Amino acid sequence: MFLIAYGLALSFFLCIIECRDANLVLVENPREALCLDGSPPGYYIRKGFGSGVNKWILHLQGGGWCYDKDDCLKWSKTDLGSSKNWPQKAPYTYLNSGLLSYLKTKNPDFYEWNVVHVQYCDGASYSGYVESPVQVSGTSIYFRGIKILEAIIQSLKDGGMNSAEEVILTGCSAGGLAAFLHADRVKSLLPRSVKYRVLPDAGYFIDAPNVDGDMHIRSVYTNLFNMQNCSGGVDQDCIAAYSGSNDAWKCFMAQYTYPYISSPTFTLHSLTDTWQLENIVELDCLPPSCTATQMKEFYKFTKEFKVAAAPVISSSTNGAFLNSCLKHCQSMSSYGWNGRLVKGQTAAATFSNWYFKKEGLKNVVDCPYPCNKSC
Repeated sequence: MFLIAYGLALSFFLCIIECRDANLVLVENPREALCLDGSPPGYYIRKGFGSGVNKWILHLQGGGWCYDKDDCLKWSKTDLGSSKNWPQKAPYTYLNSGLLSYLKTKNPDFYEWNVVHVQYCDGASYSGYVESPVQVSGTSIYFRGIKILEAIIQSLKDGGMNSAEEVILTGCSAGGLAAFLHADRVKSLLPRSVKYRVLPDAGYFIDAPNVDGDMHIRSVYTNLFNMQNCSGGVDQDCIAAYSGSNDAWKCFMAQYTYPYISSPTFTLHSLTDTWQLENIVELDCLPPSCTATQMKEFYKFTKEFKVAAAPVISSSTNGAFLNSCLKHCQSMSSYGWNGRLVKGQTAAATFSNWYFKKEGLKNVVDCPYPCNKSC
C-alpha cells in the first residue's frame, strides 16, 4: 500500500511539473505562412484544466520590428525571424508570470486557462504580405505576417480552440500593437458564440515628435508598412477611412487604429513608456538622471500621450489601466500585473472588474510622474 500511495503521489507531483510545461507546435503544411527565413511558424501551448479547458489566452510575442530589407535579413538568422532553433519547451519566463501564470495565488481569474504564446518571426507585428520571396544579398526572405497569424489561429482551432467559450487576445510591445491591429480579424476567425476580449500591453505607440521636433517615427512606420505591404493585414475599417490618401501607414499605429476597433478592448500602458521615450522622443535619459531641459521633453511627451490616448481614456465601454511608471510591458510581470497601483487598484483587479463586469473601477488613469509610489 505504501508503494502504491508513493507511486500515485510521485505521479501527481510529476504531472504538476509536466502540465506546467508549454510545448512547441509548428504549423504543419504552412504554405504561405512562413517566417522571415522560410521556416514554419509556431507557438507554445500550455493546456488548460478544470473550468479553463475551453478558455484561451492568446499572447502575441513582441520584440520590435525589422526596419529595412537588410535588417530583416539579419532578423531571419535569429529566433525573431526563424523557428529553426526554437526549443521544444518554452522558456520558463514565457508563461509563468502575471496574466499568464498557472498559480491561483498570482492569477486567480485565469490560472486554469489554456495559454498560447504565439512566436514572433515576421518583423511586422504579424501584418505583412508579399507574395514572392524578397531577395536580399542573394538570400530569399519572406514577408508573410498576416498569413502566419491566420495559420496559427487555424492550427489552434484544429487543436481544440474551435470549442472555445472565452478567448482573450493579448500581447506585449510589438505584440501589443498586433493585438490592436488584429483585434477584429482574430474575432472573425473564431466561433460567433465566443466571449472575446482584447488586452494589448504597451502597444499604444503614438505619433509624436522627437526632441528636435522631427516626426521621424512617421518615416519609420511608413517604410515598414510599405516594405511588407501591410495594407491588407491591418484593420480594414481603418484602411477604408484613409483610402485615397497617403496616410494608410497610420493604420499600423494603435493611436489611429483604435477608433475603428469594434472588439471590446482593455488597454494596459504606461504614460511614461520607456521604449517610446527612447525611440520616438529619442530622449537619452530617464528620470531622475535628466536635466531640466530634458525633463521638459519628458513631460511634453506625457501630455502628448494623454491627448493621443483620449479615445481610450474617455471610453464608457472599453477598459484601461494607464500608470505613470517608467516601464514597457507589464502584464507578464507578477509585480506589473499584481503590484503597481492606480487609484488603489492593480492592473489585474482593474481588468477583472472590466472583464467580469464587477463593481469597481474599470478604466483608470494615473496622476503625473513621479506621483505613483508603487512603481
